[in-house]
Amino acid sequence: MIENENEISPVLLAFLDTDDFDEKYKLLIATPEGDFDDLMIDNMASSIDVVIPDGSIDARLQDLKNCVRTRAKYETLRLRK
Repeated sequence: MIENENEISPVLLAFLDTDDFDEKYKLLIATPEGDFDDLMIDNMASSIDVVIPDGSIDARLQDLKNCVRTRAKYETLRLRK
């Protein structure tokens, strides 16, 4: 959670800065769940062109992790061809 509204989370910045979905996933699993809020999840999701449905933070975070993990899998397969 961000203490000051004017500060951008370093986790969000790192997520946005990398194009590697494996790195994005590692960031998501390494960050404590309490550090996420709805806005952060929405920003991360929109950066990879997905929409995470409303719900609890835990459920939304799990959905985001699943999307990133799936994209990482297909990115790896695409690069092997």
